[in-house]
Amino acid sequence: MHPVSERIRESRERSGLSQADLARAAMMHPSYVSHLERGVRGPGDGALERLARALGVTTTYLEEGARSPAYLASEASVVRARQLVRAGRAREAVGELATVQLDSLDADQSARVLLARAEALDLAGDLEASAQVLADTTRRLIDGHRPTQAAYAATRLVMALTEAGDLHGAVRAGEAHLATLRTSAAETDELFRLESTVVWAYVARGDVTYARVRGTDLLGRALRHGSARAVWSVHWNLAFVDEALGDADDALDHLRAALAIAGGREAERDVPRLRLDLAHFLLAVTPARPREALAELDAAGTALEVGESQVEVARAATIRSRALLLLGQNRAALVHAARATEMLASGDRRDAAPAHEALGDALLASGERSAAVKAYRQVQDRLDLVPAGRPAAIAWRRLGDRLRAAGDDRASVAEAYRRALDAAGVGPSRL
Repeated sequence: MHPVSERIRESRERSGLSQADLARAAMMHPSYVSHLERGVRGPGDGALERLARALGVTTTYLEEGARSPAYLASEASVVRARQLVRAGRAREAVGELATVQLDSLDADQSARVLLARAEALDLAGDLEASAQVLADTTRRLIDGHRPTQAAYAATRLVMALTEAGDLHGAVRAGEAHLATLRTSAAETDELFRLESTVVWAYVARGDVTYARVRGTDLLGRALRHGSARAVWSVHWNLAFVDEALGDADDALDHLRAALAIAGGREAERDVPRLRLDLAHFLLAVTPARPREALAELDAAGTALEVGESQVEVARAATIRSRALLLLGQNRAALVHAARATEMLASGDRRDAAPAHEALGDALLASGERSAAVKAYRQVQDRLDLVPAGRPAAIAWRRLGDRLRAAGDDRASVAEAYRRALDAAGVGPSRL
């Protein structure tokens, strides 16, 4: 069979199209498509262009495949960018990926480049730009008939918008893409994951009761129609619903269920992240379980270190610092907290607030009150980026308690408590 014929068939199957579907999209007779795929006939230039548009690929890809100069150059850029990210040079990685000519690539390779660029922008602290790239990626994948990949990109988009504080945008984008992909990606792991991430966005927006109702319904559907991966991803997000409702024990149960279903496959990127969240909740229950939390961090450690996300490694260092502090290992806690804040120094990241809080706690426990106050004020700057709601109210109240314990002035302490009341929707208060 001719390589062009093979690539037409492979691209059609990857797009989830039948020969009849492709024929309609490319304005061809079905028998002509069949002849092309079997190598009985070869496409002319006009037919090749129509096929490429219908398949979400380029004519260059159909003619030359993954060995085309454009494809090879793009793959080399992705590899260089990942090396730069691992070296802590995320901004340079963004520049490297910006040079790739996306119009010369098929939908799959252009998405690969764009997803790497979004990750680099995230690590560089530019969450808004990362979200814009993810929105473009999702659109390209939908136009290229890649519904499951589009659902994955849309999940990343909802997460980025939520982390950037655009909670209404996160919910709107998530719901819109769910509506678009509900038929073409029905009952896939990626679609269940997208909807469970939308539930998480509702929690962040403060719609916790609705999130619990919808999350419970989603779990029932995942149990009936989804794979094991779909079920544990829903359990994972329901943990954050319970956390927002103040049910740390129930949240821990969801995470334990998720990890039990997922298994111990540390090579899979999501499992180490799941262990990170489990370690977090082990410190949130009463009484806290710092030794168990450290065990989970150790289990996830190698996979996180060889991964590409400094954000996740920094979060692991933050949680480790908190666990060590509970065990009375103040100096070790200080080292890990300092490492976390250094790794999250790029940009105004609201997810850096827990790292600075952990650093302040370690400094305070070591008797360094003035330095602790400075660290807590870094928390205050980042909490300004967090939208109002129960999680923000808890964070501001916790900051007020810490500022008071560190001996900060009464005005700063009162301001933190006032912000806690505002975030909770109580309104102005005199303290």
